[in-house]
Amino acid sequence: MTYKLPFTAISKALYATLNGQGLEWFDSAVPITEIEDYFRSQAEFAYGILGAADMDARDTKTGPVWTMAINLQIYSNYRGRKDVAQKLETTFCRLVSTDGREALNTSLNNDGFSLVDLTVGSVSISLPIVGDAGEWQNGSIDLKIRVGQLKEE
Repeated sequence: MTYKLPFTAISKALYATLNGQGLEWFDSAVPITEIEDYFRSQAEFAYGILGAADMDARDTKTGPVWTMAINLQIYSNYRGRKDVAQKLETTFCRLVSTDGREALNTSLNNDGFSLVDLTVGSVSISLPIVGDAGEWQNGSIDLKIRVGQLKEE
């Protein structure tokens, strides 16, 4: 069996599962200026970033099982914590729901993987970020996603 790194498959599955839940998600490579242009017509907005990720593998009798740790970050230009807290809750609930896990697994299956386990680690709200563009509230969710690689036909 040829090993395939599931970075892209897991990112695709997270986008498919989380977009449409009241929050737009972006890859960490998207420049902040591009995100700001995307929301230019809105006075208040929030968005999510698929942040830093790392992965390890272990071999099993049925094939490799990959464990990916990824940080989901949420930013809002709302002047209090309320918006970020609500967005964190919505994201958390979607990920741990039966529908959310099924959506993750369906997307993963399309790329040759299956969801083995999803563990939500810490959920946090940070101090606001103050800069030239104003004040930003932010929070994050740490996930561990374990996927099995499906055998090639």
